[in-house]
Amino acid sequence: MESERYDRILAVMKRKVPDRVPWALWGHFPACKWLNGYSWEKTLRDGEESAKAHMALLRELDYNMDLLKVTPYYRFMAMQWGSKFEFINNEEEAETKEVTVKKTKDWEKLWVLDPKKELREFVRCNEILARDLRRVPFIYTIPSPIIQAMNGVSTPDQVLKDMKENPDALKQGLETITQTTIDFAKACVDAGASGVFLGIGGGGRIWKELDKKQLETYALGYDKRVLDAVKCPIKLMHICSTPAGDPKKLMEEGWFKKYPVDAINWASHSWTPVKKGKELYSDKFCICGGLDHEAVLRKGTPKQVEEAAKKAIESCAEGGGFMLGPGCTVFQDMPIANYNAVGRAVWKYGAYKK
Repeated sequence: MESERYDRILAVMKRKVPDRVPWALWGHFPACKWLNGYSWEKTLRDGEESAKAHMALLRELDYNMDLLKVTPYYRFMAMQWGSKFEFINNEEEAETKEVTVKKTKDWEKLWVLDPKKELREFVRCNEILARDLRRVPFIYTIPSPIIQAMNGVSTPDQVLKDMKENPDALKQGLETITQTTIDFAKACVDAGASGVFLGIGGGGRIWKELDKKQLETYALGYDKRVLDAVKCPIKLMHICSTPAGDPKKLMEEGWFKKYPVDAINWASHSWTPVKKGKELYSDKFCICGGLDHEAVLRKGTPKQVEEAAKKAIESCAEGGGFMLGPGCTVFQDMPIANYNAVGRAVWKYGAYKK
């Protein structure tokens, strides 16, 4: 790919200084309140619907984002194995009606999903974006195997129970989920994606419930297999947290350097500040984030958003290796004016002096 945006993103992924700070925001765009005419539920059946919704977002903005992160419903693989969720009124959250793995023996029911069959429409989204965007780098969301197991394929309680009482059965299920994730990630890159967005720690419960040895066995171990198997220029990892748990201690002792990624993103307003994160990890990763996705991006005024973006740029832009973004997926009711306020702030404050 040849474009200013691609070169800018590639520069920061290599922890270099681009012409200006790049920026990206990501949300459940088919469910976006002001992006009418696209169905959040339909995107799970139709890759063209998903691609069109993401491209429509780019057209609506007054300022060009530098990177598009494609955000499917994060339980999309679980649905192919038989888990059921209820979508109502295009809301970004869907109630869980049934999970595939209800008891230990059910881990045996899983099979490796085929990117050319069960996951075909999700791959097709990448093909359409690669054809029609051309000059905009995009990455596709890949959920961590353990998070898929806990939040969709099964439940946190069942996974934690099997981790303690039936580890071999759980590992059999994780093997299947991991191979599915590897095959799918490769297919997305082959279809034209510039990289992947790996979400780890979904729901935050693993940071509270698992000790370091368990994290390295059940989270890091399988995540590394996925990341090592996929060859692409952009590997961006989101370290998810909620009030149920955050990995501040792990973060500040440098544990995440074990991950083979190019960039990391986290809710820096909730635990480790983005500036401190850059001090700790800038020798290893590009740092992405700096914007509170709820208090500022969702609930703030455009002026407040612009001020927050300016502060993040001033804190982290020096030396390169920084991309401005949200601490987590933005909410579907985030005003379009606040998207544009981020872009405006980047143009006003994000240029590097020559």
